[in-house]
Amino acid sequence: MAQAAWKWMVVAAAVGAGVLACDGDDDGGGGDNPPPPPTGFDAGVDVFRPGLGEDEGAPQGTPFSLPEGVSFAGTLRGADEVSGECENASVEAQGSGATVRVCVPLRNDTGAPVEVVFPPGLVVVSTSEGRGQNGLLIERTVLTVPPTPPGPGGRDDAGTSDGGVEENAYIVPLYMYCLNEERDPSNPFITYAVGPVTSDDALQELLRLLQGKRIDSADDVGVVQYAIYSITEGRGLTTPDRDAIDDL
Repeated sequence: MAQAAWKWMVVAAAVGAGVLACDGDDDGGGGDNPPPPPTGFDAGVDVFRPGLGEDEGAPQGTPFSLPEGVSFAGTLRGADEVSGECENASVEAQGSGATVRVCVPLRNDTGAPVEVVFPPGLVVVSTSEGRGQNGLLIERTVLTVPPTPPGPGGRDDAGTSDGGVEENAYIVPLYMYCLNEERDPSNPFITYAVGPVTSDDALQELLRLLQGKRIDSADDVGVVQYAIYSITEGRGLTTPDRDAIDDL
């Protein structure tokens, strides 16, 4: 997958144009006139998948766990809805999605660097009341998290920032794709929990089709997002989806 150098341009273009945003009712949504889906999109949902589309259930899949000694260092929140940035980010943005941008704080208590892998198919679940959307990571993301320095009195006295994040947290911005088209896009007021690695057959097929593909433009991001909508809001990948993915 392409690196983060282009990602800010992708997000700025996508957000500025009002495209790809999940269609919430607030000003952060996709607006009153989102672009039409590609030819072949079928909005007649006949399969309801937990946590996807308008289904209110919990997303299904394989539980995700961090390596021993590494933990989440506070509350996961959406990134700034305009810039896409996480305050005090420790690493460049990871992933290519333009709609669900989550700041993930990590703590490493091992005393040595630890490799952390966020696998493709990882889901984040909105924990805020209301209409926050869930997100899907499509890239395998590998990071080396350094040891977390102790606070003045050790971990218990490390303190937290105003956002409920430990002051010495290693903050990872994850750029993910929307799994609920009609819900609100990410923003700093929406909180999240890391969910499972999806076991949904259609999403797993999509991830296989995307292996080795380069997502290096706003148009490419749109191809992936609309393919996800075909699954979560429709009846599955369409022939135009497959053709567009093949051309990536």
